[in-house]
Parts: sequence; structure tokens; C-alpha cells
Amino acid sequence: MNKITRIVFLIFIIFVTGIIIYSIINAESFGDIYIEQLRIADADKTLNDFSNEISIEIGKSVCIEANNWTDEETSLLSIQNILLQNGIDVKKENRIIPIIRFQSIYELCPENINVLEEIFGNNE
Repeated sequence: MNKITRIVFLIFIIFVTGIIIYSIINAESFGDIYIEQLRIADADKTLNDFSNEISIEIGKSVCIEANNWTDEETSLLSIQNILLQNGIDVKKENRIIPIIRFQSIYELCPENINVLEEIFGNNE
């Protein structure tokens, strides 16, 4: 019985180790989904020349600024300013701005979803 217990225990350890290694290899990095969705939605290729790291930094800046938004207009101007600080000069009507707003909030800082609810609740 002792030998069977050792074999079962060894198989269990190998199985658990395999699961851990698989999880580590296939884990998504912070912002992977954000970048993927942003690149898909960016039909005008506004952010095409920027690395994933810069795009994530832009998203993080949007998350930080989100608590200062009082309405939709303020959010658009805030994101336009963040883009300008990163060398992207776009009009506030550019479709990339609301895309960045939603993707940043939903993918990078979902704790700020209530901010979106508030700014769009104020516009109704």
C-alpha cells in the first residue's frame, strides 16, 4: 500500500506542477485585452505609431483623470489633453477618444465604471 500511495502522490505532484506551468505560460499581461480591443477599434490608425506600453500609459492616465470628470464634455476634453501630452493631436470629435474612454475604464480600471454611469446619467 505504501508504494501505491507514493505513486499516486507523485502523479498528483506532476499534475499540479503541469497546471501551474501551463497557467504561467498562458497568463495574460496587464493591458493585453485593452491593447487588443484598442487596436481593433482604431480604424483611423490614430495610435498605430505608438507602442503598447505608451498606449497603456495613456489608458492609465485616463483612469487617473476619470474621477475629475463632471460630464461627457469634460471627459472628452480630458482625454484629448492626455493624447496631446503624448504627442497625438486629435479633435475632440475624433472617434478614438470615446473608444479610449470606454476601453480604459472597462479594461484597466473597472472600479471607475461608476464614473461613466454618472457622466452619462448627467447627460440624460
